Amino acid sequence: MGFIDVIYEKAKAHKQRIAVPECTNPSMMRACVKAAVDGIADIIFVGDPEICKKTAKENEIDLRGVKIADVNDPVYQEELVEKYAQLPKKVLGKKSVAKRIVSPLYMALVMEAVGEADCTFGGLDTTTYEFVMAAQGVLGLASGVSAPSGMLMMELDDYQGAQGNIFGMADGAINTEPTSDVLASIAVSCCDTYSALTGNEALCAFLSYSTDGSGNSPSVFRVREGLEKAKALRPDLKIDGEFQADAAIVERVAEKKVKRASKVAGKANVLIYPDAAACNIATKLIQQFAPGHSYGPIYQGFGKPVLDCSRGDTEERIYDNVAFCSVIASGAAR
Repeated sequence: MGFIDVIYEKAKAHKQRIAVPECTNPSMMRACVKAAVDGIADIIFVGDPEICKKTAKENEIDLRGVKIADVNDPVYQEELVEKYAQLPKKVLGKKSVAKRIVSPLYMALVMEAVGEADCTFGGLDTTTYEFVMAAQGVLGLASGVSAPSGMLMMELDDYQGAQGNIFGMADGAINTEPTSDVLASIAVSCCDTYSALTGNEALCAFLSYSTDGSGNSPSVFRVREGLEKAKALRPDLKIDGEFQADAAIVERVAEKKVKRASKVAGKANVLIYPDAAACNIATKLIQQFAPGHSYGPIYQGFGKPVLDCSRGDTEERIYDNVAFCSVIASGAAR
């Protein structure tokens, strides 16, 4: 059974309510309705019911079994605004929420904030910047996290290592030049996400062109500082570095380059890159040269789960992302 098949089974076993604000996009609608029919998630489309139904009819999409939350219902909007205002931890004030809740994206996020949805999913019609800003504004950040981040999950068909063939790689999506504090937040979030999705312990390596002090430059110093801050934030996690990529994932190389005991060196399954350029370049090269599958990026670090897909995603990838939403939300709830 492949990684995505395990995700499907987990999603079905702990089905969650996914709020989808882009309910006039035919591709998003088809994939989400299929996920609902297959028992992957309970789907709540958030928007104008008439437009949603019109789009469904034009594209021969059967909406039976899918709930629609009416973005034009003033009574429901007021109810949501009042519930949000009563939350012990909130980011926006009551007036700000009332002003923004006319947007399907903001309404979906408020629904999640007050417990009427378990995850918010979008991205086909919304830029990453818009989605991240809205999520951070409504949901805030998780405790101890200084910045949200995105992790790409990669399943490499032919890779045979001590850690298996499923890797988490971050952050090639949100933080272009992360500070040491942000690197620490990325690592902690990635470890939690990786464990929630795979059921395996995260073995997290901070990557650099340097291994254990073999290089000295501002970028290496920043990686080392981020590593120490991550270990201080979560001493329960297995986080180590700084490692060159081969020393992080290949036991034979780690034995030569890492002259000390390490529970991560040579066995890492979560890779923290020094900046977005390194991560983005590396993951795209892997996608081109190595047979396998990639999923995400999965956004993390928010007060509650969200997932923002790529605007170029196929319906198959959208369906997979709904399953990821369900599993991540289920893990957060537990």
